[in-house]
Amino acid sequence: MALAIIFSIACTNSYAQSEIKITQDSLPAIIKQELKKKYSGYAVNEVMLLTEKTKSVIYKIELQKKNNLVRLEYDVAGTLISKSKSKIYSFDGTEKPRRLKPSENNDGHNHQH
Repeated sequence: MALAIIFSIACTNSYAQSEIKITQDSLPAIIKQELKKKYSGYAVNEVMLLTEKTKSVIYKIELQKKNNLVRLEYDVAGTLISKSKSKIYSFDGTEKPRRLKPSENNDGHNHQH
């Protein structure tokens, strides 16, 4: 019985919102203009259209310039709802691993030399 309850809860929540990938051209003109004006040097990684159960629409846009990542959310009228910035760290294998001091070696053995 408990399984059926959990399953029905999971099913009802899955319809709360839908997120689909769209093209930058599908954005409202006001959002495209703002992106062009404020983020002209950025590459667009992803544009998502989020439709919530309440029928509200949110455009989620991820932009990147070198190691800087910007995530923007706009409402259907083109108003900025949220903005977050982060750094992207990539590793190509040429980095030297940090050497542990003997006191940081936490392998469970007591090393005394």
